[in-house]
Amino acid sequence: MYRTRANTIRIAAVIAAVLAFCPRSGNAQEEAPGNLTHEVFPGSVAESYLRYLQSVGRVPVNQWTLRPFSQRELHHLIPADSAHPWRERFERTSQSREIKFGLIAPTSTIRYNSSFPYGSNDGPVWAGRGVTSAAQAGFFAGWGPISLVVLPMAFRAENQDFDILANGRTGNFAFADPEFGGVDRPQRFGDAAYQQVDPGETTLRVDLPFVTAGVSTGNQEWGPAQELPVILGNNAAGFPHVFVGSSEPIDIYIAKIHAKVMWGELFQSDYSSVTGSDTYVSRAESGTRRFTTGIVFSLQPRGLTGLEIGGLRFFHSIWPQSGIPRSYLTKVFQGILKKDLPVDVISDPRFPPNQARGIADNQLISIFARWVLPHSGFDVHFEYGRDDHSYDFRDLEQEPDHSRAYSIGARKVFSLKPKSMTAGRVEIMNFQLPQLSRYRGEGEMYVHGLIRQGHTYKGQLLGANLGVGTGAGSVTAVDHFSEKGRWTATWTRTVRQENGNYTVAGIRSPRSIDVSHALGYEASRFIRQYELTYGLTLVRELNRDFKRDATNVNALVGVRYLLH
Repeated sequence: MYRTRANTIRIAAVIAAVLAFCPRSGNAQEEAPGNLTHEVFPGSVAESYLRYLQSVGRVPVNQWTLRPFSQRELHHLIPADSAHPWRERFERTSQSREIKFGLIAPTSTIRYNSSFPYGSNDGPVWAGRGVTSAAQAGFFAGWGPISLVVLPMAFRAENQDFDILANGRTGNFAFADPEFGGVDRPQRFGDAAYQQVDPGETTLRVDLPFVTAGVSTGNQEWGPAQELPVILGNNAAGFPHVFVGSSEPIDIYIAKIHAKVMWGELFQSDYSSVTGSDTYVSRAESGTRRFTTGIVFSLQPRGLTGLEIGGLRFFHSIWPQSGIPRSYLTKVFQGILKKDLPVDVISDPRFPPNQARGIADNQLISIFARWVLPHSGFDVHFEYGRDDHSYDFRDLEQEPDHSRAYSIGARKVFSLKPKSMTAGRVEIMNFQLPQLSRYRGEGEMYVHGLIRQGHTYKGQLLGANLGVGTGAGSVTAVDHFSEKGRWTATWTRTVRQENGNYTVAGIRSPRSIDVSHALGYEASRFIRQYELTYGLTLVRELNRDFKRDATNVNALVGVRYLLH
């Protein structure tokens, strides 16, 4: 198995290298160099660039809380105004019935961590200690409303040894998360090289007027955040799912509405504490795969240009041995209070029968708002989320901060010229346990009693890459774009974990909080038909694993062949 995976990754890397150094075709030379039109994926630099342009009026006002965009939306978002530095990198896609086909710029990257794993919001990639290499290449095709993107990724982490927190287990389980009953977020993916081949942003969809539907393994980003999404972002690989919704915001006069419903399947890593059958058997053998479904909607009120408000629900559910029941397909429309739910077929001895409701699900829910002030260069957003249901309205009124997380952020374009743009952004997210909830014995984010994998996919968090249970973080960044490339300078603070004494009764030790600060710089340069990316981040972690302070140097080098 190891040799097979390693050989597959080597082959993918060779293919990417061959594409990277092949000569251009005559047709490609006629198109815009480095065309990013087909690469506006959730969390990508291209998406962030267009979002900045929207705040200065170069991109039409449009929702930005339900991503990825449909092809109809993307056609609307590509700027017609050429007075911006990357004008040659975006071109409007044709809405004709002609068949469109092209290659997506192949990318190869090498990451290096000197002391411990570090990295986030890079999809399937897990960058352990040592060298992590990755390659990605693919193509797009379209015919009328039908579009296809095939963009797999392969990566290999050298995964050198480093000190981890002992959890009292052996074998693969020794690498599992030491807190919260073995949430599927391994400290280390085994004691040898770790590699994966992932289908990446592969998507087949149909975008008709008003309606869209499709199947995808691509990332989704729900809510207004870019770096620290409360529920769903691009920190982990995208999971396989089918979806249906609106193809673009629909004008109902009082507002424009946009919505999406999806159904999918979640898998765990080889280091999860859940073993045995892939379907639910008992609390001890709850199933190695999970069913997931979710709904997200956005509303843009008439008369309040640039404002969008919305909400989302996301479910993890056990996978029954009898198969997926019909009720799972409409789960997102059920009541939000536990008392209104039917009694689960899974009994839990901790609760009397009339309270055994919602146990087979882990529901995450959030409400959000974003306001971009047209032509001001300013964009502000907020999101408030909960993990699991409240029992009734009294419970909700008494403890609205139970199992809660909040995120706030702002973006500002400081300078825009035809050949350069300078902008900044800040995001803050917090789900540290509030003092009023410390004695309830529960209340953490991204964890669940029955579905022990937590809010994860293949060993990585689906939301923000912060702590599990309790955590917090902030990102401050300055972005500069020019005709020759870009650079970004960041300061990131991350609360990775808090030990048991702290979450129950407050601070008991000066080493109760494991927190890191990271200063980073990343830049890209366009050199002929290549885009060269390089970066360096210095990480200082205080009380790593509640033991000692540690320092890590993270370096990045990457190259993309700009096919167009």
